[in-house]
Amino acid sequence: MNEPNVNPHPASAPRLPLLVAVFCTALSVLAFEVALSRAFSVLLRYHFVFLAISLATSGIGLGGLLDYLTDRWFHRTLTPLTHLSLRAALLAALYPLTIYLLFATPLAAHLTSVWVVSGLCILPFLVAGSLLSRIFAEHSQAGGTLYFADLVGAALGSFLVIAALQALGATNVPFVCGMLAALAAVGLAYSGRATTPARALSVILWPALLALLLANAHGKYLDLPVMPVRDDPAAKPLYQELGDPRIGAKIVYSEWNAFARTDVVSNARANGTTDPKDDLYIYTDGEVPTNMLWYPGKMAPLGSRLRSFIGFPAFEWFRPEKALLIGPGGGLDILLAAAVGTRQIDGVELNPSIPRIVRKFGDFNGHLYDRQNVRIFVDEGRSFVRRSPDQYDLIYMALTKTATTASNSLALVEGYIYTREAFEDYLAHLTPNGKVALVFQEPSLLLRTMLTALEALERDGKSRQEALDCVMAISMPEAFQGLGPYRHLLVISKSPFTLAESQKCASQTIALGFDPAYFPGAFEPVPFSWLTQKNATTPQFIQAWNDWMFGAQHLNIYPRTDDQPFVVDMTFHMPGQFWWLLVGALALGAIFSVVAISQQRSGGATAGLGAAVVYFACLGVGFMVVEISLIQKLVLYLGYPVLSLSVILFSLLLGGGSGSLLSQRWGTDRARWVAGYAALAVVLYGLALQYGSHPVIAATLGLDIRVRSLITMVLLLPLGFALGMPFPTGLRAIGSRAERFVPWMWGVNGLLSVVGSVGAMIMAKFWGFSTTLLAGWGIYALVAALCLTGTIFLPQEKKTELH
Repeated sequence: MNEPNVNPHPASAPRLPLLVAVFCTALSVLAFEVALSRAFSVLLRYHFVFLAISLATSGIGLGGLLDYLTDRWFHRTLTPLTHLSLRAALLAALYPLTIYLLFATPLAAHLTSVWVVSGLCILPFLVAGSLLSRIFAEHSQAGGTLYFADLVGAALGSFLVIAALQALGATNVPFVCGMLAALAAVGLAYSGRATTPARALSVILWPALLALLLANAHGKYLDLPVMPVRDDPAAKPLYQELGDPRIGAKIVYSEWNAFARTDVVSNARANGTTDPKDDLYIYTDGEVPTNMLWYPGKMAPLGSRLRSFIGFPAFEWFRPEKALLIGPGGGLDILLAAAVGTRQIDGVELNPSIPRIVRKFGDFNGHLYDRQNVRIFVDEGRSFVRRSPDQYDLIYMALTKTATTASNSLALVEGYIYTREAFEDYLAHLTPNGKVALVFQEPSLLLRTMLTALEALERDGKSRQEALDCVMAISMPEAFQGLGPYRHLLVISKSPFTLAESQKCASQTIALGFDPAYFPGAFEPVPFSWLTQKNATTPQFIQAWNDWMFGAQHLNIYPRTDDQPFVVDMTFHMPGQFWWLLVGALALGAIFSVVAISQQRSGGATAGLGAAVVYFACLGVGFMVVEISLIQKLVLYLGYPVLSLSVILFSLLLGGGSGSLLSQRWGTDRARWVAGYAALAVVLYGLALQYGSHPVIAATLGLDIRVRSLITMVLLLPLGFALGMPFPTGLRAIGSRAERFVPWMWGVNGLLSVVGSVGAMIMAKFWGFSTTLLAGWGIYALVAALCLTGTIFLPQEKKTELH
C-alpha cells in the first residue's frame, strides 16, 4: 500500500449548525432509548422490554431505507435545509408525544402488546434515522467529520442521561430529548435557505417543550399508568396490584434514578382500613417487594414474626458474629441478624434509592440503617465481595435476583450473583466454618443454585460427596407458600456438616414450623437422594428430575457460569419472539437490497452494490456483538451496572469519534485500505484485550472506582478508535460514486445492528459471552478480508453506472 494521500476531491467542511444538528440528534436518540428502557422496565418484564426496544430502534435503519425510497420526491418539493429542519422538528414533537400516547391515553391498556408498544415507539427512531441518513447523504464526503459529531453526541448522552434520569425521571426525559431535537431544527432552519414556516416552527418548539417539561415535572400529569388487572406474565406485580381494588395498594413515596424507579407502597386491610404500624413494601422497578417492618426499637414485639420467616433459621442455627447481607432492602435482613445478636452487619444494596428511602422512613423502621453496628454500601454485591478484604461468618441474600417465571426472563445484571464463580468468591470470603444462605421463590432456582454451588465446592478441592455434605435446604409448609415469595432456603457451608450438626438443624427446622428438604445424612428424600445414594451425575440428575416433575416439559437447571449468567432463564430454547425479530430484520434488509440492486444496471455497479451491502451489514452486526459482550464481561470489574454501561459506551463512542475524524484525512480512493486495516486492528487489539487484560483487571480490582473507570477507558479507547473508522470511510466511498445510495447503506447498517444485539443474546445463551466476543472479532476479520483482498467499493470509473 502506498502512503495515504489527502482526498483528491476534498469537500468543504460541514458548517457548524450541521454538526450541531447531528450531535443533538444522536444525543437525543440515545437518551430517549435509555428513558424508554427505564420506563418500560418498571412496568414490564425484561424480555418484553428488550424485544420492544429492539423493534423500536430498528427504526433508525428503516428510516434510512425510507429516505432512500422518498429521496427524489423530497428534492422535487422542498429545499434541502427545509426538509432537514422539518424532520428535526417532527422528531422533537414525537419524543414526548409517543410517551403521552402510551401512558396517558386508552392505549395504556395495551402496554403488554409488543406490537402496540413498538409500533408507537418506532416513530421517533424512523424520523431520526431518515434525518441522519439524509444529512450523511448530502454531505457524504465529510462523513468522517459528521460521524465524529454523531458518536461524540452519543458518548456524552451515555453520561448525561444518567443525570437527567436522576433529576427528572424517565417520563420527563423525553421532553429534554425533544428540546435537543428542537435545537437541531433551529440550527438547520437558520443556517441557510429554509422556508419561513420551517423557521417559525423550529423557534416555537423549544419554549413550548420547556413549558411542558416544567409543568409535568411539577404536576406529574404524565406518569406511569396502572396496568389492567389480568393474568399477563409480561406485566410487573406492582402495577397490576395498583389496579386491583381488592388489594388496596397505594404508592406513598416514589423516587427515580438511573438504575430503577423505587416505590414505597402501603396495602389496605381486608376491611379497607390501614394502620400506621402495618408493613410498607419497597418495590424496585415494580418487582417482588422487600418488606419494611414497623420497628419501635425493641425486638420483643417482632420476635414471633421474625421466627416465622424462612430466612430466620440461617441466623438461628449459626448465630454469626459478622454477617454480609447482599440486598438488605427495607431492613428485614438487618432485623434477622440483630435478633440473634450479630455483632457486625454489612449490607450491600444495588439500588441507591433504597438506603435513602429507609433513612427517610427512619421513624417507622427504627433507623435500622443508622445503627452503630450496621454499615451500608451502595454497590453490586458480587463485585463488592470480590474486592472486599473481610471474612464473614454468614453471607445472606433473599430474592436478590428478581423472581420471575423462567420462560419470561433473559435478565443479565444480577445473574452474576448465582454463578459458579460467584460461589467461589463467597467461599473465599468466609471464615473456616462460614456459611452462605440464600432464599428463593421457585424450587427450580434452588436446585440450579445448589448444583452450581456443588461445582464451586468441587473446584475448591472437595469430592462430590464432601460437597453434598456442605449443603442444607428447607421450605415453607405448602399451605403457607401462597402467602409470599419467600419460600425456600438453601445453605452452603465452607466445611462439611457433621451428622450431629445436620440432625440438630433438622430438629430445629421442625420446631420452627418449617419443612426439611435436605439435610446431609439426616434427611435425604427424592430428588436429593439421586445425588447422594445413586451417585447421579449432574446431567443424569437433571434428566431424572425433569422426568419426575414434568414428563415431557423440561427445564434447564444446569449450573451457570459468569460466561453464561442467564440464571433465571430456565428454558432450553430462545423465546420465539427473538427468533422472529432476528429473522425479520435479516429478511427485510435482504429483500430490500435484492430489489434495489435488481433495479440498477447490470455489470460492475450491481456487483459493487452487493459487496457494499455485505460490508455495512457486517459492521452493523459486528459492532453490536462486540459492544454487548464487552459490557457484560466488564460489569463485574466496574461494579455498579449503570456506571459500567456509561463508562464502556463513552469509551467506545468517544474513541470511535476520534477514529472517524482521523479517517477523513484519506481520500476515497484509499477507502478499502483504510477500512481494511482499521478492521484488522479491531481484530488484533480485540483478541489482545480479551486474553491479555486479565492480569490488569485482577491487579487493579481493589482500586477506587474512579481509577478502575479510568483504566477501563484506557483499555477501550484504542478499540473504539479502530471501530470508528470503517463506517464513515465506507459512506464516503459510496457517496463519492452516488450519494443517493448512502441512506440505503445507512439503513442496512442500522437494521443489522438489531440483528447484532439479538444475535449476541442468542449466542451468549447457548455458547457464552467469550464465544460471542470471538464471533464479533470474526465478523471484523471478514470485513478486513473483504476490503484487503477485493474491491468492496466500486472503482472510480463505474460512477456513471450508478446514476
